[in-house]
Amino acid sequence: MHKQSLIKVAFLCSVVVSLTGCRLNPFAKPQPTVAPTPRPVVRTPLPVDFATVRPNEAGDIPILEYHQLVPDTEKVSGYKYRIGDFRNDMEKLYSLGYRPISLSDMLHGNIDVPAGLSPVVLTFDDALPGQVDYDDSGNITPDCAVGVLEAMHQEHPDWSLKATFFVLPRKGYSDYFFQPDYSQAKLQWLAANGFELGNHTIHHLLGIKSWPDSRVEAEFAQAKALIQQNVPGYNVDTLALPYGVFPRNQKLVISGSSGGVTYHNICALLAGAGPAPSPIDKKFNPYRLQRIIPGSEKFALLFWLTYLQQHPNRRFISDGDPNTFTVPQQLVGTISPARLKAFGCMERLY
Repeated sequence: MHKQSLIKVAFLCSVVVSLTGCRLNPFAKPQPTVAPTPRPVVRTPLPVDFATVRPNEAGDIPILEYHQLVPDTEKVSGYKYRIGDFRNDMEKLYSLGYRPISLSDMLHGNIDVPAGLSPVVLTFDDALPGQVDYDDSGNITPDCAVGVLEAMHQEHPDWSLKATFFVLPRKGYSDYFFQPDYSQAKLQWLAANGFELGNHTIHHLLGIKSWPDSRVEAEFAQAKALIQQNVPGYNVDTLALPYGVFPRNQKLVISGSSGGVTYHNICALLAGAGPAPSPIDKKFNPYRLQRIIPGSEKFALLFWLTYLQQHPNRRFISDGDPNTFTVPQQLVGTISPARLKAFGCMERLY
């Protein structure tokens, strides 16, 4: 089956998940969550002007999923996306009140967004062209994803430079972003400038769903080892599953070891197709986090941005205090007290 068709299958399955609230695999047992290191509890929450800001920190958070970004003159197909459209996406997000947070901050309940605004998580899969491009002098070009994000930050200082790159090795497992002379430099630059690097396996194969445990562990562990060869000491603990497909032994998504390398993932991201629950939501499962693909078709980015604008009860709206989760009284039943406690955060109802 063609890769495009496989992705569509995973995408449609996730749409069903989003609309029904069911898990991607209805026969799978829920995976345990990983509690972060608690932060000191702040006893006095920051004040909120409820007359002008209506926080809803039990709302959903979009996690966006980008692949190859191409020049505006190039014909697009599959998962190619024009860089001009990407730039428009970022401006659209900004105008609608979204601000980037890191995936790790979301997972640890550390959502630091100004009051009245909403978090968004940016992710890039496969280490493809157009994500991080260098010119002949080794400088970031303006017409790549990182170049656009840097320009956004310069124009809008409150637009943070935060995104996660789920990298995939090429050509002998060493060529990231299709500029082999700069592979290591790019990974080190991303890590040094606040971006995150995540595990996307080595071979990106659908067959992982039927592999023996030893091969699955090797796929995850070796991918981690290759990232750490390029960025020594880097903590690789986030995973995006190729095609959103789980191995037969789903526990291996969380942890395992191979060739003397041990891995432990705090999340697993899927291949579609809706916003993710708030990290304090009872439905939040870090090992089944949905993402949103770009575009204007149904269940793509523009669809969900419109939906969340029209349904503010579903949208995460910040209270401006990263140590406090403020939630409308009618949504109190959706909150997980255990997750609040694990985050070291307070609950505030209104």
